[in-house]
Amino acid sequence: MVAVALLASACAGGDPDLRIAGDVQAAQPVSGASQIVLAIANDGDGDDTLIEASTDAALGVEMHLTTIEDGRASMGQLDEVDLPAGEVVNFRPGGLHLMLIVPDDTVVEGATFDLTLAFDRSGAMTVPVTVVDLLDLAESTFDDPDEDA
Repeated sequence: MVAVALLASACAGGDPDLRIAGDVQAAQPVSGASQIVLAIANDGDGDDTLIEASTDAALGVEMHLTTIEDGRASMGQLDEVDLPAGEVVNFRPGGLHLMLIVPDDTVVEGATFDLTLAFDRSGAMTVPVTVVDLLDLAESTFDDPDEDA
């Protein structure tokens, strides 16, 4: 049994070193939902996994992936998101993103709220999220997430 545990930890590789690259923003809610834009950089030499996102400012936070097949976009919910060592994972509209489900009335343009990200190997990290106009959020999608980091 001990050998199995040692083998499993050896297969996990090195240690992840996670940070948020750039600003974390959410769109002002439309029709009871809002998208969150952020980038998670893993500067370590070990992989990690985002396993949950939560906030007191909404009923829930879901991880989604938008795909286009035969000219039609569809969005599917994910249970987790891999964060490979040495890479930056971008959460953006039209692809991998976080969705606020039924945001409360404090989620308005100019406000901020806390978002807690839970990782398999790195524990939890709480980050401030700024609420912006939907068009401003769309523009930030094209910014370099490491530019401000």
